[in-house]
Amino acid sequence: MTNTQEHPSLITTRETGVLCMIINAPQVRNSLQAPGVLDGLLNALEELEQDPTLRAAVLTGAGGAFCSGGDLRQLSEKSEAEVRRNMTRNAWLYRRLALSDKLIIAAVDGPAYGAGLGLALACDLVVAGKDAMFCSAFTRVGAMPDAALFWSLPSRVGTTQARRMMLMATEVNAERALQTGLADEHVADGSALPTALELAHKIARGPQRPFGRIKAGLRRAPISLEDALAFQLDNAPGLFAGADFKEGANAFFEKRRPVFGQQDQ
Repeated sequence: MTNTQEHPSLITTRETGVLCMIINAPQVRNSLQAPGVLDGLLNALEELEQDPTLRAAVLTGAGGAFCSGGDLRQLSEKSEAEVRRNMTRNAWLYRRLALSDKLIIAAVDGPAYGAGLGLALACDLVVAGKDAMFCSAFTRVGAMPDAALFWSLPSRVGTTQARRMMLMATEVNAERALQTGLADEHVADGSALPTALELAHKIARGPQRPFGRIKAGLRRAPISLEDALAFQLDNAPGLFAGADFKEGANAFFEKRRPVFGQQDQ
């Protein structure tokens, strides 16, 4: 059963453990500064975190664009102090995406430019549709990257590729994004959304606590050997003693598919 809530700038759909968030401001190519977009996304992420029946999420954009980032006209009219206040507030969006224990998939169709690139890369997995285009476009307009890109972009493509994308504002198409690690999946002949939803449903059937701990560990990368060993010691024993592992082990020996999350029901 599908439950859809529609608001001026955000559409959310719930279906079988998955929350789909659709930025709905196509007139400004789904700019994060469109009225209601930021608040809508923060509210949807709060819903994802608080509802135990939601186990994964997909983030995408309506009207042929993922997200164009900031509104240049609005930004050019603001003072330094105003930009600082807005950027401080916007940082909560990237924190919520990165720090959530639940996995979030970006379904990128059309441009993911500037802060829109940061929005996609703050997600855990990126699916690129045939028309997806990624660009750290800040230097084209005399600015520098924000949107957590100094964290997310090098972690995906390495410092050398990140440097080139940031300095030269090079555009990366979907095929190249897959090759460089900017995207995890490439839909060569259509939209990213169906593939992203299929992946989200697969994740929703998976072991949630291990997914969350893997996400937390990868946020620390790169880390030293000793820090890696300490992290696994802090987290792995509880998972091996948990209900999901017991179910997984029993399913293995019984030659059946495991049913995770039964302790949450």
